Amino acid sequence: MLTTFWRFRQGFVPYRAALVTGSLLVLLVAVLGIAAPWPLKVIVDNVIRGKPLDSGPGSVLSEIAGSDPNRLLTVCVLALLAIVVVSAVADYLGTVVLDGVGERTTADLRSQVFAHLQRQSLAFHDRQRVGDLTTRVTADVDYVQDMLVAVLSVLIPNLVLLGGIVTVMFLVQPMFALLSLSVAPLLFGAVFVFTRRIKRASKLARRKEGEVANVASETLSAMRLVQAYSHESHHLGRFRDRSIERMAAGLDVINMQAKLSPFIDVITAVGTAIVLWFGTKRVLAGEMSLGLLLVFLAYLSQLYRPMRQLSKLATVITRGQASADRLHEILVTDVSVHERPDAVPAGRLRGDVELRSIEFGYIQGQRVLHRVSLHAAPGETVALAGHTGAGKSTLVSLIPRLHDPWAGSVLIDGADVRTLTLASLRQQIALVLQDSILFYGTIYDNIAYGAARPTEEDVRAAAEAAYVDEFVRELPEGYQTVVAERGTTLSGGQRQRIAIARALVRNAPIVILDEPTSGLDALSERYVLKGLERLVAGRTVFVIAHRLSTIRRADRIYVLEQGQIAESGTHTDLVGRTGAYQAMHRELVAD
Repeated sequence: MLTTFWRFRQGFVPYRAALVTGSLLVLLVAVLGIAAPWPLKVIVDNVIRGKPLDSGPGSVLSEIAGSDPNRLLTVCVLALLAIVVVSAVADYLGTVVLDGVGERTTADLRSQVFAHLQRQSLAFHDRQRVGDLTTRVTADVDYVQDMLVAVLSVLIPNLVLLGGIVTVMFLVQPMFALLSLSVAPLLFGAVFVFTRRIKRASKLARRKEGEVANVASETLSAMRLVQAYSHESHHLGRFRDRSIERMAAGLDVINMQAKLSPFIDVITAVGTAIVLWFGTKRVLAGEMSLGLLLVFLAYLSQLYRPMRQLSKLATVITRGQASADRLHEILVTDVSVHERPDAVPAGRLRGDVELRSIEFGYIQGQRVLHRVSLHAAPGETVALAGHTGAGKSTLVSLIPRLHDPWAGSVLIDGADVRTLTLASLRQQIALVLQDSILFYGTIYDNIAYGAARPTEEDVRAAAEAAYVDEFVRELPEGYQTVVAERGTTLSGGQRQRIAIARALVRNAPIVILDEPTSGLDALSERYVLKGLERLVAGRTVFVIAHRLSTIRRADRIYVLEQGQIAESGTHTDLVGRTGAYQAMHRELVAD
C-alpha cells in the first residue's frame, strides 16, 4: 500500500493544502476520541461513587463544579455532548476534504494514463488489446480511487486514533496496557497473511476482468460479421467462459474476505474477555477504579476497531493495489516515439520529403524495411506499389513519426523529423486510409476534426470539394446528421468522401493516401477520385494503391519487394521494363 502511494505521490502535490487540512481534522477527531471516555469515568467514580476528584485535570473540574455532585454531573454530560458534536463536525469536514482529494487525484490519474496511452507508438497499440486498455483507464482507475478514499477517510483516521489510545493507555496503566495489547500480534499477523492472499486473488480477478472486456469489445465491434456467419453462440460461449473465470477469481476474494472478518472478531473477543477478567479482579481488589476499567474497555473497543475496519477494507485496498500495479505497468512503459527536449516547432513545410537508408521492423531482429531510400520533391506525387506485406504502409507511417526507424532518417525540407515537435509535424500531414475511421457525432464534426479551429466556411468548402455535399443534401438533418460509431450508417464511398474532406480542411502540404479507393464500386470510386484530385493539387503526395487508375499518373513509382525497393520510375517506364511492376501490370490487366 505504501508502495502504491509512493508511486503516485506526485498526484497529491496540487492538493497538499487540502491534505494538511484534512489531516488536522483527522487528528482532532482522534484526540476527541481519546477524550470521549473520561467524562464517563468521572461520572462513575466521582459522581456515583462519591470519590474526590484527582489532582491535575480534576482540579479544573473542581473549580468549575465545586463539591456539588449534580453540578459535576451536568458538566460531564455537557462535556460528553460537546466532544460528540465537535467530533461529528470534524469527522464530516475531514471526510469531505480527504475524499475530495481522492476523487481529484484519481481524475488526474485517469487523464495521465489516457494521455500516456495516446503518446505510445502504433507498435505498442498493435500488441495490446483494446478491451484491456479500456478496463485499465476505467475500472482500474475506479478501484484505485476506492482504495485512496478508503485509506484517506477510514484507515488513516483509525490508525491515528489507535496510536493515541495506545499512548494514553501506557501513560495511565502500563502493565494493564500490555495486557490489553496481548492479542495485537495475532491481529496484525492475521491481517498481514490474509491481505497478501487477497491481493494475489484480486490481481487474478483484475486480469480476468480485462479478458472479459476484450471478448466483449472484440465481438461488439465485429457484430456485423458475427451475425452474418451466425457465430453468436460461439462468441457467447467465449464470453461465458471468461465470465466464469472472472467469477471464480472473484469468489476466491470473497471467500478469503469472509474468513478474515470473523477471525478478527474472535481474536478481539478473546482480548476483550482477558481485559474484562483481569480488570474486574483488580477493581474488586481495590487496585483500579471502576471508571478507569470502563475507560480501558472503551479504549479497547476503539483499539480493535481499526483491525475490524482493515479486515472489511482488505478487499478494497488489495483490489486497488492490484489495479495500481496494472496502471503502473502502463505508466512505466517507455514511449518509443520520443519528442526531443530540444525539438523545435516546424514552420510551414514546403513538402520536400526524403527517406534515407531506412531500416525498420516491429519485432527486434525481424526487419520489415531494409535500406530503403526515396525522395519526393514539393508538389510531386509518389506512388508505392507492391504485393501485400511488402512494407508500403509501414514506410509511409514513418513520415508523420507514427514509428521511428531503427536506422536511417526521414527528412522534410532538409530537417530530420526527430528535430521537430510532433504536433507541428503531424499538423502538416493529412492521411486518407483504406478504412476510413469516423467518430460518433455529426458529419460536420467529423470533417472539422481535420483542423484545429476550422471555420464553417472552411468545412463547407472542403465538403463541396470532396463531393460530400452530393449526398448530404439528401439527408434530413444535413451536416448535423449523426454518424454511428465508425460510420456504419454510411456507405464505404460516403465515408471515404468525408475522410477526404477532413484531409482537405487540414490544408496540409503533405498528403498520404493508403488504398483510398480499395473496395469501392465504380460510382463511388469516381466520386472519390474526383475528390482526391482536388486534395492532391499542389501538394506532396504519397499514394499506396493496387489499382493502376490511382497511381499511373504519379510522378514517380517505387516498387517494394520484401521490404526493399526493387525498381522505380514512371508508369510508362516501368511497364516497358521487365520487372516486378510489369508483372503486376499484366496481372491487373488480365483480371
